[in-house]
Amino acid sequence: MSDLILCGPCGYAENNEKAEKWCTVCEEGLCADCEKVHKSIKTTRNHRLISTEDYRQIENISVSLNCEDHDKRFELYCKTHDVAVCLGCVPSHHRTCSDVIPLDKAAANAKQSTALADLEDTLTLTIQNLEQIINDRDSAMEKLESQKQSIKNTIYATRARIMDKLADLEQKLLLELDSKHGDCKSYESKLLTHLKKSERDLSCLREQTSQLKSFASDIQLFLGTRQINETVFKEVESVKERIKSLKNYEINFTLNPSLTALMKDSDQIGKLFIKTTKTNLLFKEAKVDQAQIELRMPDTNDINNVRLQLKNKFEVKKEGKPMWFSGCTVLPSGNLLIADYFARGVLMDYSENGKHIRDISCSSSPFDLTVIDNDRIAVTYGNEKYIEILNIENNIVERKVKFEKDCYGISYQDSQLYIIIGGIVITDMTGNVLKTLDIYCGTNLKATKIEFMLQRKHMYIVSPWPVRQYGNTRRNLQSI
Repeated sequence: MSDLILCGPCGYAENNEKAEKWCTVCEEGLCADCEKVHKSIKTTRNHRLISTEDYRQIENISVSLNCEDHDKRFELYCKTHDVAVCLGCVPSHHRTCSDVIPLDKAAANAKQSTALADLEDTLTLTIQNLEQIINDRDSAMEKLESQKQSIKNTIYATRARIMDKLADLEQKLLLELDSKHGDCKSYESKLLTHLKKSERDLSCLREQTSQLKSFASDIQLFLGTRQINETVFKEVESVKERIKSLKNYEINFTLNPSLTALMKDSDQIGKLFIKTTKTNLLFKEAKVDQAQIELRMPDTNDINNVRLQLKNKFEVKKEGKPMWFSGCTVLPSGNLLIADYFARGVLMDYSENGKHIRDISCSSSPFDLTVIDNDRIAVTYGNEKYIEILNIENNIVERKVKFEKDCYGISYQDSQLYIIIGGIVITDMTGNVLKTLDIYCGTNLKATKIEFMLQRKHMYIVSPWPVRQYGNTRRNLQSI
């Protein structure tokens, strides 16, 4: 039988024996006798053995265990570069790396790793996203059918009044309707095909992840997690790109008001047109790229442990007016968006190498800004006493929220905005105040920058005085 798993050691001796166990380390089958020998040898007795039935569950899941450059088995892991390496990689690429450890040590507790949990969450959340999108597109298809039927009813009602001439015009219009409806339906069908394929692929990856978790070795699970993670990331990006340009098609019909008077001269009953509007579907982000091993990070409680390194600097265009760069943020594209409090009504967009990309219009003098997602930012306007949610793709203000006091530093995290308005005011995305932290942030305008650090739930307030670090209990943890 083609699916029969044979014993590897027996096959080496030219004996074909059916395997009962599979060694996940040696990657070969073992018959009952060879299994006993395998367990009796010191170097192999701790290898993980699984049944051949369990091996079938992961047989077709591709996890590379060998180095592509040297065609040797991965035996080490470089924590500095977060990559598995073979013995040949160390002298050529990792000679100066101090954090090269055995791969089995790095893969220890892989089933409890953050990356595996995040991968499972990503697969689940992405499939949920796809289900939501597919349901939305199914609803759009139903609306198209409803719109088509509504227009047909209008056409039929008109036909009863126009008699013989109407029959010819009706036929032309129905053909045009079918054509336009077919175009819309074809677009939606193709889109649904792609989305359902992505759903099937991700479901398959989730099943593979579950099977790896249950039956694979730690090293296979460790490497498989990373490789599946890359595939998931690409699939997520593909889905995001599709829904980013997603549009609703609405088939409308306008009856010719002069039809009765001009019946003999008119060549059409009405005009069909398709109205497109951008959908409000949001892709819920998941943590796709998490490290599996906690990297050694310096203790930032001591300012002496902080070492800054200049990566790049560039000059900002100046038009003879004074400038005050009161805020800046890095966009998902890698560009730098700069707020000049002295420049009324403009945000400056620069590439990371200093090339001026564009100026983005805003309503007043921007003080600070923070990124919400790929298309949206939140902007404060100092003593104007309001903030705005600005879509930088179409330059539309999606929301404006007014406050009683000046609004300066702002940071976004987990669907919440952290704004310096005297103290620190925490709001949701609609502007509802969730909490107010009575924290002194300084009286000078320069004392109004805020950064929120997700890893430890700490806030850092930057001022001309010492930088102050606050924890989630509101107490002043440290002044730097």
